[in-house]
Amino acid sequence: MQVLLSAKNLSFEIFDKKVLENINLSIKKGDRIGLVGKNGEGKSTLLKILGGLVKPSKGDIQFNSTSFYLPQIDFSLFSENCSVNEFISRYEISWLLVKIALNKWFNIEIPPNQSIKTLSGGEFIKLQLAIAQAKNPKLLLLDEPTNHLDIEGLEVLQRFLNSPSKTYVIVSHDPFFLDMVVNHIWELNEGKLHKYGGNYSFYKQQKELERLARERDYKAVKKELERAKQSLERERKRAARSKREGRKQAHDRSMSAMERGYFKNRASETAGKQESKFDKIIKEKEEKRALLKEKKQRGAHIFFENSIDQSKRLLVKIENGSLSIDNNLLIDDINLKIYYGERLVLVGKNGSGKSTFVKVLSGENEKIKMNGKFELYNNVNVAYVDQKYNIINPNLSVYENLLHFNPYFSYALARQQLGRFLFSKESDLNKKADTLSGGEAARLVLAIVTSKPVDLLILDEPTNNLDIETLDIIAEALVDFNGAMIIISHNIYFLSRIKIEKAYIVNDKKIKKMMSLPSEKKEFYDEMVKLIKTP
Repeated sequence: MQVLLSAKNLSFEIFDKKVLENINLSIKKGDRIGLVGKNGEGKSTLLKILGGLVKPSKGDIQFNSTSFYLPQIDFSLFSENCSVNEFISRYEISWLLVKIALNKWFNIEIPPNQSIKTLSGGEFIKLQLAIAQAKNPKLLLLDEPTNHLDIEGLEVLQRFLNSPSKTYVIVSHDPFFLDMVVNHIWELNEGKLHKYGGNYSFYKQQKELERLARERDYKAVKKELERAKQSLERERKRAARSKREGRKQAHDRSMSAMERGYFKNRASETAGKQESKFDKIIKEKEEKRALLKEKKQRGAHIFFENSIDQSKRLLVKIENGSLSIDNNLLIDDINLKIYYGERLVLVGKNGSGKSTFVKVLSGENEKIKMNGKFELYNNVNVAYVDQKYNIINPNLSVYENLLHFNPYFSYALARQQLGRFLFSKESDLNKKADTLSGGEAARLVLAIVTSKPVDLLILDEPTNNLDIETLDIIAEALVDFNGAMIIISHNIYFLSRIKIEKAYIVNDKKIKKMMSLPSEKKEFYDEMVKLIKTP
């Protein structure tokens, strides 16, 4: 099999911090590799090195083919006065080739003179994928392309990646999507690269076997440590007896001074050697136990302060509702009831009006009114989290952001609330918001909006830019949330984790309820794709 790229002893350091360390790898034609790991582990850096965009601190790379790096969305581009055609010209490719790829793969048209900043996140990703197809490299390096794509876009990306000629490394935090497109998993952890055959589900099975093996090793080392300590205690008692005998012989006047000194020194030396031997064994066992214990610890868990169970309480009622912007109808004939404790997902194409609908529902968009009968019942507390976490002030600390939203909190209450969301240290509280990782920002937003009682929690694409470990932590917390929940998401893995009960499809300017919600993730996904495509 043709090797497209190989690397030996790759390392990368920045500000004296080791990001990647002694990595060896090769990519063969037909490889479809999912690159996973926590945020900040260096996944993007490794992709850029493999794409020739960043030089490693040391190590050798052999490039045997052309490659193309498709980066994460850089939202700073959306502030530039740059047309689509000007953006494409940076890649030294013609607009005609990109247009053909857009039509073939995504069935969309984007005018070349349209401003980049007017594109949605999904449209921008599709434009970048069209550029990648037009460049037609032998190796694709994809950095989180699944973010911001709707269900239909994900289906097209799946077809695109599964075409026979494709070889790629993809970073994605969507395990369900990875299961459908990869045949290898590479995991970055503490600078080291660990390789697994198979898809993401197989990788998780292997990780569980490794965890069970570590647990067995931990128990075995713990027993060995106890035995070593018992042996040391027995040796100390034996040495004490030996010393006493040595002292008796040292005072035996029937012996010469040389003989008395010999017995005294032999007892001390023997005791010292044996004690040193057991001390060394105990130290080694304790170090091994500490290492295994650290790896064996369970992940962190955040939790909500829930209100008293109010099952069957009606929170929202909409009859014959409609949404319009500047006389342009977005969604019509809305009929919906939401009860306390219900969980529903809202899915649909990018630009179908999902985000506008939930903003109106939450009261965040006062400029757009819901026509028809719209009732938000008395004393219903709504918490809304948007895609970009706009509730966070980047110039304030974690603690100050919470106080800005809820100024009546005492210091003790603020610490308690933030502690529930894993901000427990003083340094965590004082951290500036603009330095937070994606996962930390998500946790802070949830800590802020739930610092007051919540009956209805609305989340707009909460999984974007979250690593899978943080996604799991937030999913566990949402499972324990008692109130009603409306979520906009296309992450099937996440939706299955938080036990969504109902699905509503926004399509053809209507909100349609899915007749039944399949328990299997693949069936759930296929059903949503089918409904979105049905006029």
